[in-house]
Amino acid sequence: MVPMRRKILPLAVLIGLALAGCQAPASSSIRPTPQPKIETTANNPVEPTFTPTPLAPTPTATILAEPIELTATVWGQLPQVPILMYHRFDPRPGARSSRFTTSLDEFSQHLQTLYDAGFSLISLSDWLRGEIHLQEGRRPLIISIDDLFFADQISLDENGVPALYSAVGVLWDFAQKNPDFNFHAALFYNLGDKGYANHYQNGVFSLQDGWRQARAEAIAWAVEHDAMPMNHFYKHPYLDQLSPEEIQQQMADNDSALREALARVGREDLNGRLPNILALPYVVLPDTEAGLQALYDYINPEGAPVAAIIAGDYAGGPRLLPAPFAPEYDRWHVSRISASTSSVTAIVERIDQIPTASQCKLGEFRGNPHVLPEVVSAAIREKVHLGTCPPGYYVVGQLAFLVQGKEIIQYAP
Repeated sequence: MVPMRRKILPLAVLIGLALAGCQAPASSSIRPTPQPKIETTANNPVEPTFTPTPLAPTPTATILAEPIELTATVWGQLPQVPILMYHRFDPRPGARSSRFTTSLDEFSQHLQTLYDAGFSLISLSDWLRGEIHLQEGRRPLIISIDDLFFADQISLDENGVPALYSAVGVLWDFAQKNPDFNFHAALFYNLGDKGYANHYQNGVFSLQDGWRQARAEAIAWAVEHDAMPMNHFYKHPYLDQLSPEEIQQQMADNDSALREALARVGREDLNGRLPNILALPYVVLPDTEAGLQALYDYINPEGAPVAAIIAGDYAGGPRLLPAPFAPEYDRWHVSRISASTSSVTAIVERIDQIPTASQCKLGEFRGNPHVLPEVVSAAIREKVHLGTCPPGYYVVGQLAFLVQGKEIIQYAP
């Protein structure tokens, strides 16, 4: 999103228009997406093309039987979020963590440390859409896990909930005990290079008959509870060693395999929830313009274009992901932080850079103010003028505003 300035009419006039049943200005059902900025060399910029992101049809402003109570999430400074990146997990008591394996004991310690520092989970998909909402006083955090599906990452127990000898089970249990921590995760899967160990005993996982069914049931649970599977390419290849056609096939095969798993357990109804977000295997981009273009142009089976390309660590220390309306935001280079006790400590030490959420009640509206951003903007201006709510970044649904001094700026969606 980019900032644009709107002339704000008096609130009473705008609400009067809404109550009169005025229609919102006609708008397209798609949103143009800014050009990506990936370069293969310093002197050879790539200018990819891509399909605009489809949105739900815009409803018109109508008189509603019941008023709508609008509450804005307010951030005192530009929202930004750490994205932790995990891989495998070791459930054995006393296990030691390594670069790509985290002991579940240490994972539990990470969650407790972050929760105590005021962090709560937010969905990666919501963040990328600009729906940056969190409970009062909490700081945003995103957890991602790569290279699924392994049973140490998610296994269901005999009651059909994630087992405590799996990472998602530990995360789910922690969220149930601490509801304001929330439960969300981004699960970057590649289904073409592994089986799924469906039996666990005394710290050892083994592959037995019925593993495909067990994996499918775990996938369905994950989608239903917003531990959301996202595309990490079918066989986890080096993309710089593949042709554009092979890159396309890796994405398509991975998407097909996931939907086949959901069909196995009769949950095709969940397909529409799946986002089209790509994570780079080995954090390696294709080395040709045509290969890059294959990423930008990929459409998933439900017709959604790529929302973002997720990378890994960057040199120079942990990077925070800014809100999508920030000038420096680049959805083609979404950075993450390799999870470890030291990186969790580093995040906590930087909490002054990660704002907490507050709430501003804007009032009741009988029209549909979501299609009349001027009404929302004027309500925000009035609350700030009265001193009821502070200046800062306001998020109402997918609408975003900056209140600075006597000026209010709306960010174009």
